[in-house]
Amino acid sequence: MQNAMTVVADLCEILACLFLGALSLILLFKIVTDKIDLEWLISEDNGHASMSRFQLLIFTFVIAISFVKLTEQFGKFPVIDNGVLTLLGISASTYAVGKGIQKAGSDRETVAPNAPKPTKPATPANPAG
Repeated sequence: MQNAMTVVADLCEILACLFLGALSLILLFKIVTDKIDLEWLISEDNGHASMSRFQLLIFTFVIAISFVKLTEQFGKFPVIDNGVLTLLGISASTYAVGKGIQKAGSDRETVAPNAPKPTKPATPANPAG
């Protein structure tokens, strides 16, 4: 009975890894083929870099990678410390406050929409003649 549960758990783990791997490959393919534009990932609507977005992005990746490594090393998910949650909350709050300040002052600044990169128009074939 215990052995069957272990096999099912291992199978679920492998299926979850394969699913996440497939999603990652699809995402990378869409990024490479310019179907997903990362130009605006850490910039605001006006095109300026956003320190709060960058901080939240980096801090989230650091925490996620740390937990993956700890889970891999010890074979179980580690206990999430209140300090980590507090720091992640502070980082997210910094982003939220920055966004609120930006929206409050948006009357004075012209905002460019987050538009995709313009595509080059197709040039008609020049008939030889």
